[in-house]
Amino acid sequence: METCDIDVVMPIYNAENYLELAIRSILQQTYPHFRMVCVDDGSTDASSEILTSFAKEDPRVTVHRQENQGLVGALNAGLARCTAPLIARMDADDIAMPQRFFLQREFLARHDDVVAVGTAILELDSDGAALGVDSFGISHEAIEADMLRMKTGMAHPTVMMRREVVEKLGGYRPQYEWIEDLDLWLRMSEIGKLANLPQVLLCYRQHGSSGTWSVGRKRRERLLSLMQESYRRRGIRLPNAIVQRCLASRSPSGPNKWARKASRNGQWDVALKHLLRQWKASPLSVLTWRMSLEAAVRTAVHRFQGTRQDMPEVPEIKRAA
Repeated sequence: METCDIDVVMPIYNAENYLELAIRSILQQTYPHFRMVCVDDGSTDASSEILTSFAKEDPRVTVHRQENQGLVGALNAGLARCTAPLIARMDADDIAMPQRFFLQREFLARHDDVVAVGTAILELDSDGAALGVDSFGISHEAIEADMLRMKTGMAHPTVMMRREVVEKLGGYRPQYEWIEDLDLWLRMSEIGKLANLPQVLLCYRQHGSSGTWSVGRKRRERLLSLMQESYRRRGIRLPNAIVQRCLASRSPSGPNKWARKASRNGQWDVALKHLLRQWKASPLSVLTWRMSLEAAVRTAVHRFQGTRQDMPEVPEIKRAA
């Protein structure tokens, strides 16, 4: 195998529904000099067989199997196997745009002071329909300020980072599982600069089994602990408003969330699809009625104004013959 300067860390746990598309989107990158470090974290579905098939098909795909250790355990197992100067993150249910690695690698080559670079994302639902585009701060200052205000600074599976910095910091910390990415970015921001490219270079899939949505009280407690630690390291007093945001409950994931996202971006057909699912699941819920009214109003306004957000095209992934 040719020398590579990017290692791609992909943790996998029961991802059979989307795994092939995720891996093929990486193998079809326009920049070919990388190695995939796939960590099968004790999958019980067909993920293991899919990984074995890819490892036989393309020598750039390597597979490490272990008993289930959770996301942080899988991520750190992947990091421990990285040797390239750059590490790219990728999730097993997302789709990378073909130019992602080329553009991120080029940016890091031109900015020695940047230790990690992310990108904008196109959110997809479980069916692959577009929900909307999320863009993040471009400059280091904007990203750090957003993170300290509890806003997303960088989308985890979009990030490419310098291995020497990640190793110096000890990788992901188990005590902050579920917010392990935010913890790492905040620590990295104290060593070097963070950046985001404005281009949409990843399709980020939202579905009910996403790790993002599967946690509750413990996540809130860990988030508060992380904010207290991060503010303390910076010599800044933690505002009470941030404390309250850390402890506030998140509304549940599901059709209501995705209907709101789609309607806000003028994706009326997608919003209607999720509203119908919400009605089928919870016809008497106040949330169902509220979301229906909100989506109807937003749709009417968008149609009256003639506005609809243009969505990037999801790349066509060539499957095996």
